[in-house]
Amino acid sequence: MRHKPIHQAQAVREKAISLAMRRKEEYLGARVSKELREKVIQRAKELGIPVSILLRNVLEEVFGVQGGGVADSQRAQGGKFSSVLGWEEIRLNRQVECHGCGKRLAPGVSAVLGVTQPGEGYVILCDQCKDLV
Repeated sequence: MRHKPIHQAQAVREKAISLAMRRKEEYLGARVSKELREKVIQRAKELGIPVSILLRNVLEEVFGVQGGGVADSQRAQGGKFSSVLGWEEIRLNRQVECHGCGKRLAPGVSAVLGVTQPGEGYVILCDQCKDLV
């Protein structure tokens, strides 16, 4: 029974590599701590996007690379933030994280606030992510 998760993980990895190859993209894997893994999964759930898209968005931002792949097409369709009724530019009063890429935004930084239906919360995007909505 101990080998079953290993075989499942290998099958998932091979499927991801196969999909990436068909999209002419590269596959990148990384080992992370359990705590980081849980945080990444939770953030992706909050944003309503797959973990792989969240990780791609973060990597693209950190390295200043625009992939033009699935992540961009989803943003262009507004699927990720379809619950947002409208956007307003704001200056932050406290540190928050961008809901698009997870980057920490410092107080005093310009950001965009997405207003949603009452009771659904809000969305905050950094300058880079706001240009993609």
